Amino acid sequence: MLSSSSVTAAAVALTAAAATLVSAQTDVSSSQFWHERYHGLLSMAAYNNDPTTVCAPTFDQAALQSSFPGSTEAPWQIINQFGPTASGASGFSVVVPEMDKIVVVFKGMFGWESTFNMSTANIGTLLNLGPNCANCTAHAGATQAYLEVREATNDFITEKEWVNTTGHQFSVTGHGFGGMLSLIMSIDQGWRGAVHWSHNHGAPRTFNPAAANLYNALFGGEAGQRTVANNDIVPTMIPESDDYTFTLQGFHIVGNGTSNSTYGYDYYVCNTENDPECLGGDSYEDHLGYYTPIGMCGKPYYGTNDTVELGYLSSASSAFYATATSTYTIPTPSTTSTTPSSSAMVTSRVASTGGAAGATTGAANAAAASGKAGSTSAALANVQGPLAAVGFASVFAVAMSLLA
Repeated sequence: MLSSSSVTAAAVALTAAAATLVSAQTDVSSSQFWHERYHGLLSMAAYNNDPTTVCAPTFDQAALQSSFPGSTEAPWQIINQFGPTASGASGFSVVVPEMDKIVVVFKGMFGWESTFNMSTANIGTLLNLGPNCANCTAHAGATQAYLEVREATNDFITEKEWVNTTGHQFSVTGHGFGGMLSLIMSIDQGWRGAVHWSHNHGAPRTFNPAAANLYNALFGGEAGQRTVANNDIVPTMIPESDDYTFTLQGFHIVGNGTSNSTYGYDYYVCNTENDPECLGGDSYEDHLGYYTPIGMCGKPYYGTNDTVELGYLSSASSAFYATATSTYTIPTPSTTSTTPSSSAMVTSRVASTGGAAGATTGAANAAAASGKAGSTSAALANVQGPLAAVGFASVFAVAMSLLA
């Protein structure tokens, strides 16, 4: 077993290497843009009760064969659906061989910013993130919702089994509040060596600087992307405190799906947390489309769909008011620590310009953690359900902005 000093030294080295990688990158490759765009499409599909119906035409056999000729895998297969949890968190997990990924997709929800308890959670302690993250904090509501999902999925045991069986890489994505959950899952599972790719779309600031630094060390460069579409207002929110910060790499997409030859969007790379290009703007409507309208997963890749958007907003109504304020209590560190899965191998790797920053230096430290997340719950049933909403005022304001 590595000593604590060895783990600390490795973490420092990884932080420095990742920072160099991020600061050096001023452009993205076409394959990297393609990769990020697919994660964005999945984030939008999370709002559809039947992701397969909207995604299967995009992730089809022809697309798979173009990337992996001769592949005999199914081009699209949902392996898990979870939630809504007590906090309203929900989503799905899918195998996409064309991406060479097993992807966990977190669905977002409106109203969280006015209803969830605005307190911090010490994720350094809760998630056993090592001595350099003793003061790491995150948005408490998002942390609570993530822990509910982790418990419901038995620490994502199904997804990890698929990673081990197929050899595909483990990735996570989400939109809005779901993007905040994807960040917390990334830092938890990345520190333990399981997740190597992290994406979020239209997510607010979720971490304090200490936690953001660890995230950047694990996913700096193309392995971790925080995307803002046009003038999306949601990233401008600071849920916890004035020192909360963004993670890297920032990625600003500008356009409506038809503006140029690169999937219809211009893009800008942000290598600093406060680059104004990736801070967001003043439009709720821009929050409802990332490469495709909300609830879609492909064509049309452009414009807006008011019917889908307003239908989504109307589903964020009284049906889930009763579950908006969670009764879930964040467990003590001894009960939230988890035993690393067999996929959490110590294979520390720092990306070259063609690779990804490895998320594994914490695996040895996590290996000493005892206990395991709660047993698989009935939430693993094939349930998507209506959006968990948490405030009529928020829903009404967004709806009015769309109608204006």
